[in-house]
Amino acid sequence: MSKPSTYPTKLTPNFSYREMTRSNTAIRHGIDNTPNPTELANLIYTAEQLEKVRAYLNDKHKRPIGIMVSSGFRNERVNTLVNGSKNSAHKLGLAADCDATGFTSSTFAKEIVEMRDKGLIAFDQLILEYPNRGDGAWVHIGFKKDGKGQRNQVLTAVKRGKKTVYLQGLQENAK
Repeated sequence: MSKPSTYPTKLTPNFSYREMTRSNTAIRHGIDNTPNPTELANLIYTAEQLEKVRAYLNDKHKRPIGIMVSSGFRNERVNTLVNGSKNSAHKLGLAADCDATGFTSSTFAKEIVEMRDKGLIAFDQLILEYPNRGDGAWVHIGFKKDGKGQRNQVLTAVKRGKKTVYLQGLQENAK
């Protein structure tokens, strides 16, 4: 995946272009996962929102907290290969799957919901993904373009058979 020379190396002080666009699936399949300028602007917005989460956690817990992004931007082909939703905010650069150092995914999700409840962040969807997997779980946070019309929806994704089911709210022990 090549980065056009006009694209920044860092999207924000703590989130790089590389981590927000890197995809093992794209690499394996030889797919260029470079966002267009609109998608890049959205990706910068997403990174700015993650900076808010990081700053909140650092301040609240009085220590540096890292946020690791496992999936940010995914173009249409990559999204299809990873079985992403047809309406995935990842395809627009408006979502990140992530975790925070020193937190379980469930606790990390609760911290972001607490931020929302305090009026410190607005999101479209926050999904606690597969909490029954323990360390294999993650948090998906997605946004609407320009931050307008955020639903502030909180869900938990679980597998039932081979199907992913979305439950309302944070459900740490859901199966």
